[in-house]
Amino acid sequence: MKKIIVLGIVIVFIGLMYQYPHGMLNPGELVEGHQKLNDKCLGCHNPFWGISNDKCVSCHKLSDIGKDTLMLSDANTTNKNVLFHHQLSNQKCTSCHTDHKGLKPEMSLSSFNHEMLPTTMISNCNSCHGQPTDNLHKQLTTACKNCHNTKGWKSSVIFNHDMIQGDAKNNCTSCHKEPDDSFHQQVKDNCDKCHSTSQWKPSTFNHSTYFQLDGDHNAKCNTCHTNNNFSIYTCYGCHEHSERNIQQEHNEEGIFNFTNCTSCHKSSNEHDIIMNGNSNQKLNQKDLNNVKDYIKSQEKDKKKEHEEKKEHDND
Repeated sequence: MKKIIVLGIVIVFIGLMYQYPHGMLNPGELVEGHQKLNDKCLGCHNPFWGISNDKCVSCHKLSDIGKDTLMLSDANTTNKNVLFHHQLSNQKCTSCHTDHKGLKPEMSLSSFNHEMLPTTMISNCNSCHGQPTDNLHKQLTTACKNCHNTKGWKSSVIFNHDMIQGDAKNNCTSCHKEPDDSFHQQVKDNCDKCHSTSQWKPSTFNHSTYFQLDGDHNAKCNTCHTNNNFSIYTCYGCHEHSERNIQQEHNEEGIFNFTNCTSCHKSSNEHDIIMNGNSNQKLNQKDLNNVKDYIKSQEKDKKKEHEEKKEHDND
């Protein structure tokens, strides 16, 4: 008897749901455009089978969806409609759209998966999305997928500098902020003189290759490289390195060609001298003999020059 009563209640309940589905099952207010269907659940729903596309497209023609509402706004082009639903005829409308979220829901889409789009369309992002007009994107091709993915514009972005076109490829500061340290403020060359596009560090420039900035030489760049010209340098920028003192010290050693200081001196240690590609601290006997011979020949030439000048003055 009890089972019969329960079965009867279930049958009555199902009957009420079928007869008055809006009052019995309504999960929420329909969107403003569907208000006429408030009491017509079967206008969209098939009892026990959900919603079929046929009922949606009976009102919403796929080729017309979006012509009045989906507009592509781009500063470089005129507004145009974004029509793509005709490409999704094999997809269920409810894969993206939902209802019963109120008259004017903040998000009318439940989700959108780009993978539903046909291959030809998913590779042509600009058919729906406007290309950003910032300086960076102006220089790039429209192949968005080279950097972005369909999961999100800023999700796992991979940027390849090789995509930059034209002169912008050699103008790093058109996108990157120039470093504000004293060294880079004086550099006028493009960044690629020292840095690569794959990473900022390490740079290819190593000052120690030319001269170690040790001891008192850890000075500002323009102490040696005057006028922001890093292709030339001078060692006469401090009181110890006057041209007169340098000349005197080198002449005493029989050295008269001393215009290119860093060809021999590589650090603040004035006794660590590079000659013939070797440090004076590592010169072998043969090199030492060559140096001594060189100094003797210079002294001999200097003495000869002095005697000839003396004879000339006496005449």
